[in-house]
Amino acid sequence: MIEFSDSLWIFALPDKERERLVRRRGRLDVTEPFIDGAVAKLGALGRGWPKRVRVRSRFVYQSQPAPEDASDRSLPQRRHRPPAARVFSPRGIALRFYLIALCAAQMRARAGERPSNDLPLMAGGDETGWIDLIAAPVKAQRAGQFSASRSSKKQRQVITALQSLSNAEVQLVRLPNEEKNSGKYEAFQLCDEGGVRADGDVPDYLVPKTTDVTFDLPVGLFRNGWIHLLEDTELAFLMMVAHASPPLGTGKSVKIPSGCRLLHYGIGRDAYEAHKTLQLFGLLEVQADENRHYDGKVKNYGEGVQARLHALRLLPDGFDEPAAARIKKII
Repeated sequence: MIEFSDSLWIFALPDKERERLVRRRGRLDVTEPFIDGAVAKLGALGRGWPKRVRVRSRFVYQSQPAPEDASDRSLPQRRHRPPAARVFSPRGIALRFYLIALCAAQMRARAGERPSNDLPLMAGGDETGWIDLIAAPVKAQRAGQFSASRSSKKQRQVITALQSLSNAEVQLVRLPNEEKNSGKYEAFQLCDEGGVRADGDVPDYLVPKTTDVTFDLPVGLFRNGWIHLLEDTELAFLMMVAHASPPLGTGKSVKIPSGCRLLHYGIGRDAYEAHKTLQLFGLLEVQADENRHYDGKVKNYGEGVQARLHALRLLPDGFDEPAAARIKKII
């Protein structure tokens, strides 16, 4: 078992994995100063923090498998993946922005209601804008012919996210002012988590009712800043486990076959490997196959040894500690 108080444990990792964690710590250091402000702004909206954030299952899972053969080397085409797997990106903020918007909606509207959006993208004074809910380590640009403030750079990030979310093959967001020359991204409207449909229009987002088929995300994901520090692949993996598992707090683990992971969740090996970091951060319990190497390959596979599925269990209490403090203890 790793003793996190002993920093030498990291040197036991493969070089590639160790370098990745070092880069991860660097991103944490530049992001941390902006997390508390973003969390405070979100927490001040509406009626305050919900007990949990409920997400409709169709955001991460499609009941009909992708209509094609798929493998970890050849994922289903993007249009054949569930919405969450269509928008996650190694650099963009579309996935985390949409999740933050769902959290904000459930803080400002009641079950069955359509939340209004009266927040501007960028606000002045003590008011709150959408860019205030994102912890982005951007720097003002003062040198050269052009200048750009931190706020304008964050606004560009949010606009890029809205462009991805409103894409014709996604449709998680509607832009009622799209045809205007200016302000086309203001007053955007959330759409149902299922996004684009093969037939028919996408309905507006309504706060889930108890009769809706949903899964729960721990509110600590938002209240303690994890949403700003977890990567998209890690968020997608967490949602997959949350969806596949019994309700939070039951303490039961789940096993997800590769065919289900690929064809129903749209998650390949790269995203699946996120379980290592989530386990390291104390957010996930993994009962691993003892016959696997660290990179996931089966030992002596050619000699008849068969792979066994990992047993996975989400640890809601892990989200109760501030994300930056927890990760700094580990890395």
